[in-house]
Amino acid sequence: MIAANGIVNGVYSDSSYTTPATLPEAVSYTVTYADGTEIQDKHLLAKKNGNTPTTETYKVRIEYRNDDEIDPDDLDNDNDHTYYFKFSVNYVQADSTAIDKNASASAIHYVSRQNEGQITPGDIIGIGETEDFYVISSNQEKTVLLAKYNLMVGNMNDGSDNQVQIPTNTPGYGLQSVNALGYNLSNNIATVVFSDINYWMSDNILIDVYNKNNTIYYDSSNYMFKYISNDEQAYPYIYDSNSNVYQYISGENGYVEKLKDMGAPSTIVGRLLSYEEADAVKNVQFEGISIIFDGHQDYLLGSASSSDCLWMVTFDGSDFYYDGCYYYHGDSVGTGGVRPVIEIPTSEIK
Repeated sequence: MIAANGIVNGVYSDSSYTTPATLPEAVSYTVTYADGTEIQDKHLLAKKNGNTPTTETYKVRIEYRNDDEIDPDDLDNDNDHTYYFKFSVNYVQADSTAIDKNASASAIHYVSRQNEGQITPGDIIGIGETEDFYVISSNQEKTVLLAKYNLMVGNMNDGSDNQVQIPTNTPGYGLQSVNALGYNLSNNIATVVFSDINYWMSDNILIDVYNKNNTIYYDSSNYMFKYISNDEQAYPYIYDSNSNVYQYISGENGYVEKLKDMGAPSTIVGRLLSYEEADAVKNVQFEGISIIFDGHQDYLLGSASSSDCLWMVTFDGSDFYYDGCYYYHGDSVGTGGVRPVIEIPTSEIK
């Protein structure tokens, strides 16, 4: 395989290759594989066929750019110039880090990384060319990512405090949008409905697929959920496929399917952020920006705070309670932005 930092490719002004030079704008210089694809460190050289060694062919191309790309001001008419080009590849024995250059590239990639060689909460991971996520947590099996922005879905303000449905043919509909602000903000977009059924209380039983074996109950005297085992306040994760929000995340044509179309693995899971997850990273910042409070948007969580209240994250933290979230009272429904969480296999992150 090609070694780490094993590619030397430079332009020089002297034949000893010691003084780097910059080519004129009108001249382009590229080195690729023979088929035009990019050369990268750790690319694998195919095994020999029987006793016949394999080789790799590279294409070196130096040319004037097309006429319509050349600015006359870039042309140097004073003197001829001589340039020296040096290209070499250092191959080493392949190991487990080798990359098959013929394999499909992963759509999941790093945008910003804090610590080389490890995944850290607050790192930014991209999927495709447009969708960015903050790392919330990671282990050997899975990494949990929070969308950087709300999805452009649901309703928008028409300027007269009226909510109108965003047309589904709107460019970027169903994807992250810097304009999707959430609930009760100027020019808000992505104000969606959280169902008022199948989430709250039936008598004293929480209707919740995550409340297995009735481990959580509602303390009506204190207006809060508690764990039966230790009587501490609980934040049940109540999001499931019956939610009106579900269609935007994991429905038939939801966000998860759009990510798969972009090349994300078929094993990704989409949902809402839980209270506990939000609370765990409430102080995490990257490049001076909170990964939870970005000063721009508010959004729904997937946890309940009481029998008829849903936790939300505020757009600026001004209503920031000690716990990092505030609850939105839904007399009939709760509304807010949708900033989805996805779970991906950690092995998919390159």
